[in-house]
Amino acid sequence: MNDRSINEQSVNDNRLVFDVNADNLRSEVLEASQEVPVLLDIWAEWCEPCKAQLPVLMKLVQEYAGKFRLAKLNAEDADPRVQQMAQQLMMQLSVRSIPTLVLIYQGQPVQVLTGLQQEADLRALLDELTMSPADRIQQQIDALIAEGETEQALVMLQQILVEEPGNSALQVLQAKLLLQLGRMDDARLVINALPDDAPGAAQPKAKLAFLDMAQNIDPRATVATRLQQDENDLEACYQMAIHHVLADEDEAAFEALLIIIRRDRTFREDGARLLMLKIFEQKGATDPIVRRYRNRLFSLMH
Repeated sequence: MNDRSINEQSVNDNRLVFDVNADNLRSEVLEASQEVPVLLDIWAEWCEPCKAQLPVLMKLVQEYAGKFRLAKLNAEDADPRVQQMAQQLMMQLSVRSIPTLVLIYQGQPVQVLTGLQQEADLRALLDELTMSPADRIQQQIDALIAEGETEQALVMLQQILVEEPGNSALQVLQAKLLLQLGRMDDARLVINALPDDAPGAAQPKAKLAFLDMAQNIDPRATVATRLQQDENDLEACYQMAIHHVLADEDEAAFEALLIIIRRDRTFREDGARLLMLKIFEQKGATDPIVRRYRNRLFSLMH
């Protein structure tokens, strides 16, 4: 088994990556592309750029998780029929070198790329075909938020919600933006109206709970002064953890809460551990920081 086969073994099992042969070009590439885009990779064993491009292709296959399939066509396959097929395709596409990537959708070549490609360029190309309308909206809103245009992002989102009032995913995003803008009462109304099973609703709910907590704690500067005067002041440590959460300083919050758990599990009726669990819920189980501190909490408890 060559290096290419070894690297692809994990994704071959679910048919996201497959070899093109003389019998499956029509069914697995042209016909299958009616459902999802197929990225045809024309390569050869001797081709160093082909080998260099392979890890990027494998990474994209795994991250896009079924939004496209990767079809591998060996230009120097042992089967002369496959070689001839590769030569004919390259002639039809007016390309003479490898690696050649052909993005096929609905039975037609959408884009032909020759030579080693950058990951960002491949992502942009795939996104054009694989992003849902909701994904595109999210991308536009994310861009506005990144530019500091949170108000504009909220206006755009609310206009879309007029047309899609039952879209719970957009409602969750609306709640997040309202919280970011400090409009707690408006956010609370949106959150309370969300269905119990709305995906992602746990995060804005937890954020709102943290903001409610912050109304009953001392200002950050006051808390910091208390900790400077007495590092064993667990109440100040707890309040500082809340300030860290509100400032998106999650690691600092977790460290402060672990200190409390080590020193006194009975503090606030196990409140430090419960607060850690609430932060885990807000950030989501797949967050790498959550995974790391969940393991540390488990070790500490056992």
